[in-house]
Amino acid sequence: MFRALSGFKARYHYLTLRVAADFDEWKVLVQGPGVCIHGGRQFGEAKAKDHARHCAADYIHREKGEDLPVVEQLEWEPLVAGEWLNWRS
Repeated sequence: MFRALSGFKARYHYLTLRVAADFDEWKVLVQGPGVCIHGGRQFGEAKAKDHARHCAADYIHREKGEDLPVVEQLEWEPLVAGEWLNWRS
């Protein structure tokens, strides 16, 4: 059985950041061409959004070594229905 999660998404250059509420914690996922990063669980919406931005920045600037400008403010929008699903048996 699938269960839809509610949350938010934003763009950090070519990466898509998603944060989703799952009971008492928030899950963080960062996706881009050839990469899927599962961030650590967070216990608040603001912390999840900040963690997602930090993961994206670290990946682009440290892991990839790309010289793109740091994005401090992201425009978060709600996830659409079915965009993030959890499988529960």
